[in-house]
Amino acid sequence: MSNNQEGLRRYIVMSKDSYLADPLNIASLQPSTGTIKLATRARVAAPAPKMRVLDSLHENGPKLVEMGPEGELSLRLSSPHLKIIPEVFYHRQWERFRVHQRPARPAGKRVAVKKAKKTAAKKGAKTADAGRMKLAAGVSVSATSFKVSVVASSGGRPIGGAHIVAFTNFAARQGSEATTGANGQATLKLLSPNQALERVYVYAPPGFWGFYAANTTGTKLAQIKLTPIDVRDPTLLLTQLYGKLPANAGAGVTVGIIDSGVDGTHPDLRNVTGGLNCVSDEVRGNPAAAQNWRPALTEGEHGTHVAGIVGGSGSASGFRGVAPGVKLRSYRVFPDHPRPPLNNGASNFDIAKAIDTAVAEKCDIINMSLGGGPKDDLTRAAIDRAIAAGVVVVAAAGNDDRQPVSFPAAFVECVAVSAMGRIGSFPKTSIGSSDVASPKGSPLATDFVADFSNFGPEIDTTGPGVEIVSTLPGTSHGSLSGTSMACPAVAGFAAYLLAKDAALKPKTGADRSRALKDALYACCKPENFGRDYEGFGLPLP
Repeated sequence: MSNNQEGLRRYIVMSKDSYLADPLNIASLQPSTGTIKLATRARVAAPAPKMRVLDSLHENGPKLVEMGPEGELSLRLSSPHLKIIPEVFYHRQWERFRVHQRPARPAGKRVAVKKAKKTAAKKGAKTADAGRMKLAAGVSVSATSFKVSVVASSGGRPIGGAHIVAFTNFAARQGSEATTGANGQATLKLLSPNQALERVYVYAPPGFWGFYAANTTGTKLAQIKLTPIDVRDPTLLLTQLYGKLPANAGAGVTVGIIDSGVDGTHPDLRNVTGGLNCVSDEVRGNPAAAQNWRPALTEGEHGTHVAGIVGGSGSASGFRGVAPGVKLRSYRVFPDHPRPPLNNGASNFDIAKAIDTAVAEKCDIINMSLGGGPKDDLTRAAIDRAIAAGVVVVAAAGNDDRQPVSFPAAFVECVAVSAMGRIGSFPKTSIGSSDVASPKGSPLATDFVADFSNFGPEIDTTGPGVEIVSTLPGTSHGSLSGTSMACPAVAGFAAYLLAKDAALKPKTGADRSRALKDALYACCKPENFGRDYEGFGLPLP
């Protein structure tokens, strides 16, 4: 966590001149009383604030520390040779909406509710009972609701675990949400059956496509039918673009997945050779937890889906990723549980640890389907070290609805990937239909830049990121959207190029990174979306 009840904050302390420096003597770096007196213009000396070291990337490397804001100021003044960086957090770049506000009551109903409460109070009724009173106009003061039934399109069996999100005002994220039980039913509270719904999303459980409807009502959505996913369907976008690559594409190449963990027991992910839990808060005081690189307990499916896009083997189900021949390494940076205050992001310190570990373990390519935090010197320094070691870092551009490219993808050293989609590669009723937007492609007018994708001059390539089917924890498969999905498709294609191009193999260091990027960009085919939307274009064989 970044703050606690005592007002302490977490920072990263590192050398200004280099990522690795002489060993940092923490005892000599403790904030001093004198400096605090000078900084605060205090007339009397205050006790010296203490700094606690929580973790270190290397003996001579950046350190995660905890101290009060006055200690940070003191250390900044007394040790100008150091760089003091706030701990910041990055997030998964998948497209998944949530309700932020309850729906607004119609004006007439607000007045009716107020009158009913006054009437109840005069009669001596309890406030809670007032909510159950019937008004003269026939309107109930109690919260309205309606039920939705979700079933399979074939056979009509109930589908549990479908998450329904209904917006009365999408821009304000007002609405209601609920998840179906084993009987396939869910109750959307605070909404009346005839209330206008601007958008409705159904995020399906594994094995089914999701559902999307616009400008509808609860009455029209009494029953929603979900279509099952066929991983062998030739119209799936990954299959259309990369299905003809050889079954051993990427052989001899190792890709590091810096994410929410990967389920290496999935039958299509037997090429996961290991990894590391890089979440400092989980590992500190419990060294055995370092081996828990499996999916995080909260939203852990993200990393498994990303890994499958890079290198799903297809040996069991028929599903395959872009480069089935690669070796995969899992570096978990997202925690099992959200940090307080609610923040399920990945710390820049943990991300730097993951990058360093991936380099040390000889990964050739690093995939980072994360972003959205502020510009961060620690993450950039770690990426610089990876590039210098010959590693190519591929990062998601972000899902902020055509906002500027987010960090770390915005760093020029990364391969920044936007998300494109193709009409016809997913059902018309699925969530992907909500992502169709201009600019459209040419000559394929069915191709488009996803509505959610960020764009800007930092974009290097675009990749398939709308309704992409891939692996999920266990033995299942499912569809997700986001620049998170486009990013590993490009990483997988880079692995394919590295494996097949003999001229790249003898190169080392930054020359190798540059040469692989050049080879990747040379394979990009312009979709004619425009420079800021696609960079060099879509990588294709």
